[in-house]
Amino acid sequence: MTSPLILKLHLFAVAFWWGVVAVEFLLEQSRATSRQQGFAVARLHRQIDLCFEMPAFMTVLVTGLLLFQSSQFHGLYAIKVVAGLLAIGGNMLCLIPVLRRQTLASADNLGGVIQQSVAIDKISLAAIPAGLVALICGIILMSQRV
Repeated sequence: MTSPLILKLHLFAVAFWWGVVAVEFLLEQSRATSRQQGFAVARLHRQIDLCFEMPAFMTVLVTGLLLFQSSQFHGLYAIKVVAGLLAIGGNMLCLIPVLRRQTLASADNLGGVIQQSVAIDKISLAAIPAGLVALICGIILMSQRV
């Protein structure tokens, strides 16, 4: 049996996390405007990751683990769990280039900033679709319960 409070916290954290990811996506779109903007994006993305995104996806992970039902691990539920873990793993992995990029921006290393931005984009190309799959599966599973 799942706790309604843990489920609500999980759903809130998922929604919050998606909001943060959307803000970061929009922020990243402006990084190539100028050197200064690229460096500002590096600084802001780091702050957003440490203050908002990391706590959000860690809350999703912990509450997801608390809600996990091994007896249900098949079909759509299994896809949701695996996709969610891929999204969280991608976010954890993405912290590395985000932190490196800020350090390189502080050192005025434009080439390094660009290189880390490319790494962020590549990781996001896997993590964001995985998160969307998990979200869609979760919505379908919730609609089947009602």
